[in-house]
Amino acid sequence: MARYAASLVSQAAQLSGVPSGTTVNGYMGYWGGSATAGFRLRRLNASVIAGAGVPTSQQVAVGVFRQTVAPAGTGIAAAVLGLPLETHTLQTDPTAGIFALTATTIGTTGPTIGANPLYVFGFNSQTTLDLPYEFLEELISPIGTPNGLAFVNLGAAFATTTNSLPASHQIRLSMEIEV
Repeated sequence: MARYAASLVSQAAQLSGVPSGTTVNGYMGYWGGSATAGFRLRRLNASVIAGAGVPTSQQVAVGVFRQTVAPAGTGIAAAVLGLPLETHTLQTDPTAGIFALTATTIGTTGPTIGANPLYVFGFNSQTTLDLPYEFLEELISPIGTPNGLAFVNLGAAFATTTNSLPASHQIRLSMEIEV
């Protein structure tokens, strides 16, 4: 097994809510499988950064969704491949890498994610959340280029109230996967 790590930073003042067509709302990005490799999410670290100041205190909820159609077109940053955590593993991440959104609407194809999140984690914007996924808590993305794990700012609660981030605030997700 090879382990890789990469980070994703949301858009400033990231909206909240699930994507709808090519309107991304709270969809921040995804780590995608490839034609030859799926992966297991092993660790997820989340925090809020706020430009030059202290983040405004608020509750943040990020959902992890299974993705079955990858977004395409404009408004998506180039893939960032994971960096190997061990020197004895393949030095090139065999997955598609991590993709961050750079616009509130994207080009030609919007993402398709599950109707419900696999997991929702909440934290205060002035703290850091560190979640290891081991044993029974495995989150697995199967082989296939449309497949992946999507990360969505859901706001304060999943089904009712939602909080977009204040101006200049961004959510930073650092992840470790195993292939």
